[in-house]
Amino acid sequence: MKKLLFISVLVLLSTTANAKIYKWVDENGSIHFSDKPYSQDAKEVNVQGTGISVQKSEAVLKAEKDREEKRQKEMLRQKETTKTKLEPAKDKSEVEKVITEADYRISSSVGKLGADIMSISGRISSGPRCKDMSVTSTATNDNGLKATITDNVSKTNSFGSTTFEGNAKVSGSAEDYGFWKVDSVIVRCNDEK
Repeated sequence: MKKLLFISVLVLLSTTANAKIYKWVDENGSIHFSDKPYSQDAKEVNVQGTGISVQKSEAVLKAEKDREEKRQKEMLRQKETTKTKLEPAKDKSEVEKVITEADYRISSSVGKLGADIMSISGRISSGPRCKDMSVTSTATNDNGLKATITDNVSKTNSFGSTTFEGNAKVSGSAEDYGFWKVDSVIVRCNDEK
């Protein structure tokens, strides 16, 4: 059995040692290697040991140099871009972020309580926590009448909600007819940073 294995190894080594490798470049500039010369320009390559020894042409060396220069420029550009992006972030962290109504999901409603008293209420959900929040809401009607309430509420977590409500005397001189709607809800977080 050992003798058969030894003979198989010798045969395998002798066939690979005598194998010929050909190299050629096609019309697109791609380099090809094969055990048969598929092109008239194919040249035999010397196989030494376990690898192929090929001398690089000037075109290949120039292409490699160009690729390396391009890679270096791209790395430098990315480094500068990253540096530029990080610098404004430092400035933003130094400036306190003002929490406003844009940071929350707000629903509101208005109702009439008397001849000249309006009730405005609503719910603030999502958004950041705020222990000391002031909410100012204004409702108007089709005739230009206006009612404004201000309420101080607390939103203790970022996933829950809180309500605001208040009653206001109607201001304006027009008749109190027409449809009332909430025009604006202004939220300010007064927490100290």
